[in-house]
Amino acid sequence: MLLALPACVTGSYDRVRLQEPVAEADLAGLAPGRSSLGECLQRLGAPWRVVEYDVDVDGNAGAALLWTWRDAAGWGIEVQYGDENLSGSVSYDAVTAEQPACMLWFDHLLVLQRWRFGTAGDLLPRRQRPAPFAAAAGA
Repeated sequence: MLLALPACVTGSYDRVRLQEPVAEADLAGLAPGRSSLGECLQRLGAPWRVVEYDVDVDGNAGAALLWTWRDAAGWGIEVQYGDENLSGSVSYDAVTAEQPACMLWFDHLLVLQRWRFGTAGDLLPRRQRPAPFAAAAGA
């Protein structure tokens, strides 16, 4: 009886490759307390995300830069059922939080303080409001 239902079953194989991974060797020449933001960007390329870090009462802030990458492949199956003009679809993707990542933290002078590997979800701070912008005197 189930075979008589108007349904469509499809299978697919997907491969997703985003960005290049950051390796320990990429960080080998960087020195916390000495390496500048420019040196780090030259070695690693553009980050995926930049967030404020360590905001002082005087408004000075550092920056935390996150590099993330993904290399995944797998099979999928989709079952669709339609009844005349009724159709629908729902999808949800929480993969970004689980992607491998590397974050570098810089002080307000943009000098490297530290780095850490983990997942993007663990390294990124929870949602927060940016520090207020103070207009320069005479502006």
